[in-house]
Amino acid sequence: MNEYRVYKVLVLEDDLTDANLIERQCKKSQFLFKITWATRVSEAIGYLDQQGFDAIVADMNVPDSSGLRTISQLREHCGKSAIIVLTSIDDRMIEKEIFSAGAQDFRKKDELSSVSLGRGIVHAIERQEQVNQIKRLVGRLKKSQKRLTVQSQQLKRKNRRLTKLYRTAREFVDNVSHDLRTPLTVIKDYVSIIRDGMAGSVQAEQMKLLGKVALRTDDLNHMVDDILDASKLESGLLGAWRRTSCTCQLLEHAASLLRERASINGVKLVIDCPQDLPEVYCDCEKAIRVITNLGINAIKHSRSGQTVTIWAKLQPEEGEVRIGITDRGPGIERESLELIFQRFEQLKDQVSSTVQGFGLGLNIAQRLTHINLGKLTVESQVGKGSTFSFTVPLSDPMEVLSRWLALRSGRSSTLRALEIVLDESIPEIDADDFDRFVNCQLRRQDILFRVTTRCWMLIMPIESNEMPMWEQRAERDFVRFNRNRPQGPLPGYSRRFIQHWSPQVSRQHILSEFDQYLSQVAMESERPELTNC
Repeated sequence: MNEYRVYKVLVLEDDLTDANLIERQCKKSQFLFKITWATRVSEAIGYLDQQGFDAIVADMNVPDSSGLRTISQLREHCGKSAIIVLTSIDDRMIEKEIFSAGAQDFRKKDELSSVSLGRGIVHAIERQEQVNQIKRLVGRLKKSQKRLTVQSQQLKRKNRRLTKLYRTAREFVDNVSHDLRTPLTVIKDYVSIIRDGMAGSVQAEQMKLLGKVALRTDDLNHMVDDILDASKLESGLLGAWRRTSCTCQLLEHAASLLRERASINGVKLVIDCPQDLPEVYCDCEKAIRVITNLGINAIKHSRSGQTVTIWAKLQPEEGEVRIGITDRGPGIERESLELIFQRFEQLKDQVSSTVQGFGLGLNIAQRLTHINLGKLTVESQVGKGSTFSFTVPLSDPMEVLSRWLALRSGRSSTLRALEIVLDESIPEIDADDFDRFVNCQLRRQDILFRVTTRCWMLIMPIESNEMPMWEQRAERDFVRFNRNRPQGPLPGYSRRFIQHWSPQVSRQHILSEFDQYLSQVAMESERPELTNC
């Protein structure tokens, strides 16, 4: 309440005595008022059209208007001014009608005093100003809502168009990539036939040229693999078949795919893998793909006579094995180390200036490593070479689950643990075949453990209302799996949900209960009877 503000008040009163009384009472109050007097509504409207007033003190009955009509006419011409009505009628219904017509307050003429009238006018002005402010805010909100509605509709149209374009582009890439497979396979097969002498003798120089053709064919094959993997990663269709694996076998398999390339480039390929390394838990195909991608890059950036080493070492404190590829190439500048993992980025150097690709290899290697619950890193010195290495967790269910839970930190889905069991009478070779079926049931966000030869633990972030759909799909897929199995159908399996964890449950609590489950399975000689599926 501002005592130094001058309030502009229009008084509508045709009785001179009452008008003088109102003016005197206003002057006696603690507030400053500037009074303008009108005797008719038409005259008051004329003043309102010329200037603004903070408040209007109006008699309801004047020569050219009477009753609520007076208030309505004033409100129509002074949307932002407070209206205080003077009346001699003492009726509750009249009070409601006065407020409904747009007045902020009313006063009985025979109860006017300087204190009550002045304070009542100021309070009415303040209430009206609050109403005006609310109306402005509501108006802005409506404009904003209208603008947001228009923008939302535009965004939805653009999203639909982008979705359609993205789907079309992905289908095009997939179709082209698959169509490239056939001619590339034919080229490679015919080159192999000629190199093996099956179509006649081949001179040494011709053999060298054919080797380069085979090498470039492999490059194209790798590009196609990169494109397909990138498409699957973007669409969430690239799953994982994680299982216990021998590290040295992974390195040897990858090396067998790299030796011919290294030989043609004049690069020596060395494998350094201690035979006593413990087993790791990963998707073998993806781990080999990462080694191969990194190895191809290392060979490309190496000069003839240089060495590329594929190595592995145990990091027991971290519960992992680190696999690396070290070259003696030109190295990478510090500011470029982060850039090389981005999609469609390639660095240029004198060694590899003739080697072209899409710049997807390292980005895909990084994402495949992430699927295997590891991390890809690089160390490099300009002029001395580079080392790309990635980690793979040891074949320890507790370590694997801990990493998987860490990746899920902050997500809100309920976790459910499903135990899947095969009958003891089923041969182990059939159990291995069933393992492939179980892995086919995995969604990308699930984690699966083969606890024993015939027992699996599947942990899924899934809500209860999604379970019936998953179970129906699992039963339908098992029927299809058995129908297409050359060795004949499996007799069936059992499954049960043994635990669920809400998003509020701590990671340590989940690990503790999982550890107890593993201990229980290890001690049990007979499993409880479960419901057959």
